[in-house]
Amino acid sequence: MIVIVVAAIIGAMMGPALARNMSAGTLFVLFIVIIGGVIAFCVWALSSNKGAAKADAAAQADAKAFNTVPGKGRIYIVRRGFVAALQGMNVSLDGTHKAQIKSGQMLLADVAPGSHSIHVETAKTSLSKPADISVNVAEGQVVIISASLEMGAMKGSILLTETDPTVGRNDVQATNLMQWDAAAV
Repeated sequence: MIVIVVAAIIGAMMGPALARNMSAGTLFVLFIVIIGGVIAFCVWALSSNKGAAKADAAAQADAKAFNTVPGKGRIYIVRRGFVAALQGMNVSLDGTHKAQIKSGQMLLADVAPGSHSIHVETAKTSLSKPADISVNVAEGQVVIISASLEMGAMKGSILLTETDPTVGRNDVQATNLMQWDAAAV
């Protein structure tokens, strides 16, 4: 944030003077270089994303009905929000289930009762700090974890929060179920 404020002040003070001293051609080239840099950064930031397979209609309907499997609990990991919406988040559940989700997507796992750990990091790991959360799941219980990204001055932070099921159901209804990577399960 400090870098942005300092750049804005310097740009406001020096920009008009520089613009008067530069030809139209030089300003055009400078504009193209700046726009090209922004586009190159966006391509770099999204280059580690990989597409996850969307679950079939039956799995989607089951997920949104909140049915639990006898003898198991259910964990939802839901991602919504605008901040870094296209940046993939790599999700790992107990080190065995792995997948990547973007905003508007969720993952679901039917798990044995007990403690389970979730690790999340952005696909481009240098853009944010990873996060971990442990949840206890009872038989027949539904646990909803909300994953979001909070932007910092130089690096974002992933936030994982256990959401109240009555509130979290709205997030589940508004997202698409993605499949875990077959090789990891």
